[in-house]
Order: sequence, then structure tokens, then C-alpha cells
Amino acid sequence: LPIFALLWFTIKYFFRKIDSFSLAVDEIMKDNYSFNMKDYDQGILSRLNFQFKQMSKKLESNITTLEAEKENIKSLVTDISHQLKTPVSSIKLFNQILLDDDISNSERIEFLTRSERDINSLEWLVGSLVKLSRLEVGMINIKMHREDLKNTILKAINEIYFKAEEKNIEIIIGNFKNMLINHDTNWTKEAVFNVLENAVKYTNEGGKISVDMIEMESFIRIDIEDNGIGISENEMNDVYKRFYRGKSKAVQVKEGSGVGLYLTRKILEIQGGSIILNSRKGEGTVFNLFLQKC
Repeated sequence: LPIFALLWFTIKYFFRKIDSFSLAVDEIMKDNYSFNMKDYDQGILSRLNFQFKQMSKKLESNITTLEAEKENIKSLVTDISHQLKTPVSSIKLFNQILLDDDISNSERIEFLTRSERDINSLEWLVGSLVKLSRLEVGMINIKMHREDLKNTILKAINEIYFKAEEKNIEIIIGNFKNMLINHDTNWTKEAVFNVLENAVKYTNEGGKISVDMIEMESFIRIDIEDNGIGISENEMNDVYKRFYRGKSKAVQVKEGSGVGLYLTRKILEIQGGSIILNSRKGEGTVFNLFLQKC
């Protein structure tokens, strides 16, 4: 009888503890992760209790991440649809006008030219949005390898060289030296190219752009300086926002979607780097891109 009583008491004790775990599972299923469970000093119940709490914290973290990603994708789709709406509407309107038999040949050529400009703009926008969306939703993984950063920067300069030549803009390359650091060559080239493209776009004909690479204690700093139209002080923090474009007429008349600098910041931050700028309206802009040496 004493042995039976002890066994019965032990079984009831474990059932009560297991029941507390069952109640905790019910709370998790109700999306309540702030439940309280009694701590046990030792034994299998203590280990099980600890593991259960760790599991609930991880579940909460994963669900929070999923909700954030869901909102991010929703916002991205909204932004993309908004950006595509204007050029598509313009092309549709021009097409309807061109179908009209009453317009003259000179008017037809004018609308075809404007339509071609919008189509080129749309093509460029779609390419940028594809890169942006794939990076946003994690479809592209940054693959970092130990490569020469000098070659990566020179590839970006080569891609922008002809655009600069068309505007008679001189690109001055500093005293680069070979720097072997871990980075994704393709995406880092894209980041540098985006800044260079903006510099060429907003620098007047006959201007200058200088590119330099400076070794610091923990980072490699890439300086891109132009003597273009500059950025007003109250817009310096906004230029990195997705789809943001400057408010001045000099910016609005240029083709663009406000994706480039946003992409550049994302690419650098994923690799542990950053970007800052210093600018004076009407005098020019300096962008400093940082990549870790380690």
C-alpha cells in the first residue's frame, strides 16, 4: 500500500506538470507568447521547461518576421504599381492618338518619339524594379568572396564611361591599389555604378567626377565626388528612400525612378557596410561608400 500510494502520487504529480505544458500550448495557439510557467530546479522537467520557453520565443520571433515581410511585400507591390501606372498610361494615350487618321505626319513623328522615350524609361524602370524586388524578398543572396575591390570599382567606371563621354564629363580616377576584401563583386559593382550614374546624370556638360579609394583601419572607403547640381540639406536623408526623387525641377526633368541610391544602401548594408553623403546645393556632392576590410 505505501508503494502504491507513492506511485500514485508520483503519477498525479507528473500529470499536473504535463497539464501545465498543455495549457501553455493552448496559449501559443492563441498567439499568446507571454504566458508564465513554473520553473523547476532540476531534472527532465527543468530541461523540458527551458526548451519549451526557447521554442515559444523562436516561434514568436519567426511570426513577427513573417508579418514584417508580408507588410514589406505589400508596400513594394503598391509602390511598383504606382511607378508603372504613369508611363503605361502615357504610352496608351499616345497609341490612341497615333491610331487617329486625322493627325499630320509631323505630329505622328512627335508622338512616336515621345512614346519611344516612355518605352525606354519603362524598360529601365522595370529592370530596376526587378533587381529591387528580388533583393527585397531575399530571392538574391549576396555571395561574398575575397576579391580585388579595385577591379570591381573599375568595372563600374567602365560601364558609366560612355554616358560621361557624351556629356564631356571627365572622370578622374585616384591612386587605386589592389585591395583584397570579402565582397560580392556583381552587387558591389551595381552599388558603385548607381552612385556614378547619378553623378553623371546631375552634373552639367563639361563637369568633373572623381573616384578615390581610401584604406581605413576597419573599412575601405570609396569616395565619389561631382561638381553637379548638389542636394539640398533637407533632402539628404530622403535620397535613400525607395522611389524618392528630388523636388527641384533639375531633378524632375531627368529620367529616373528613385531606386538607385536605395539599392546601393541595401547592398552595402547587407555586406556590413554603409553610405553617407555631403552636399552643397549648386556646388556638388560627395558620396562615401564603406565596405568592411575583414
